[in-house]
Amino acid sequence: VRKLAIEAIEKIVEKKGFTHIVVNEYLRKFILSDQDKSFFTKLVYGTVENLLTIEYYLEPFLKKRQKPWVKYLLYVSIYQLVYLKTPNYAVVDEAVSIANLKDRSIGGFVNAVLRNFLRNDLRDFSGLDEIETLSIKYSYPKWLIAYLLKDYSYEVVEKILIEFAKVKKTAVRVNTLLTTNEEVMERLTQDGITFEKSDLVKNGLLIDGNILDHELFKTGKIVIQDLAAQLVSEVVGPSEGAKVLDACAAPGGKSSHLSAIMNNTGTIIACDIHKHKQKLMDNLFKNNGNKNIITKIIDARLLKNEEEYINSFNYILADVPCSGLGVMGHKVDLKYQMNLESIEEIKILQSEILNSTWELLKPGGYYTYSTCTLNKEENEQQIQKFLKNRSDVEVVYERTILPFEHNSDGFYICKMRKI
Repeated sequence: VRKLAIEAIEKIVEKKGFTHIVVNEYLRKFILSDQDKSFFTKLVYGTVENLLTIEYYLEPFLKKRQKPWVKYLLYVSIYQLVYLKTPNYAVVDEAVSIANLKDRSIGGFVNAVLRNFLRNDLRDFSGLDEIETLSIKYSYPKWLIAYLLKDYSYEVVEKILIEFAKVKKTAVRVNTLLTTNEEVMERLTQDGITFEKSDLVKNGLLIDGNILDHELFKTGKIVIQDLAAQLVSEVVGPSEGAKVLDACAAPGGKSSHLSAIMNNTGTIIACDIHKHKQKLMDNLFKNNGNKNIITKIIDARLLKNEEEYINSFNYILADVPCSGLGVMGHKVDLKYQMNLESIEEIKILQSEILNSTWELLKPGGYYTYSTCTLNKEENEQQIQKFLKNRSDVEVVYERTILPFEHNSDGFYICKMRKI
């Protein structure tokens, strides 16, 4: 299992693979027990999430550059020693055995490095400046720490990073098309599953543990959905019988929620640019009992070319593509793959979607712009720029949700009315 984990980590870090895709690929490819699957997943996610911290701990013991597989073998070993508190002898023996399989001379080197590491105290963070301290302590690139500090105080940034490192409860939405809050809470209590009711949204619960095999989930009575993501649809707040556009809909959670709020009345056009996501959305809607959603594969910026859509929607939701800085707690590789250039490109795309889809809203209609990111350039400043160029818009609601406030992802939501 450790050998597979090292291969997977090398693929993620060196070849920029997405952690969840690489992990799923390995779990499908190799026959592992449930226990081994869980351990493999923990090793890969944990090592990737704490990469920069592990690198810092190990640095004094490595005098020259190592081959990638040797480096990641040591990283996985340090992760087990420091974070999982695995017995020292077990970690060292296993690491040396793995190294010997490839090269016996490397086995001796790995043994020496790990024993040297264990003889010394864990390296502390003294002598680092403020940005370096947050970067190394929580394993985020320095540019990203500096970028967040542009918008938030040091204390707030640290609270965000601490929240991202926590093991999260599973956030679910009670699907009111198929059940009630009371029925779901009663069933969870009967089955000995602990949960708490959300203080952020009407139908949100935080559940301890895995719910994927539970009947409530399989039958669509509860939907796994972050609490802040649930708030987005509540803020949109469409009335029954309305015509609604969800401009960037995949994977479909918000469209499904809007459908429940509308009690399966009216029409929701759920658009996305990626063809392979249509089937995913259609399956979700079927499972959740949504009967008023039409899926459409199209670039949201091109919808204005369809005559019938101009000035036709009562409500529009644009949950636009974004840098995702609010979801780094569970997308553990995002922080290493994001850069300033890609944020600049995303900002242009957001502005294009916002300006082109605004034309589809009826006068008197409501437009909700949302992101799962935390930087103001993609949020408040994007809206300010939009307002500067138009006279037919007023903001009726604006809010940033920080991850530590409600056990949720970080989100920005702005609802505007067309005058």
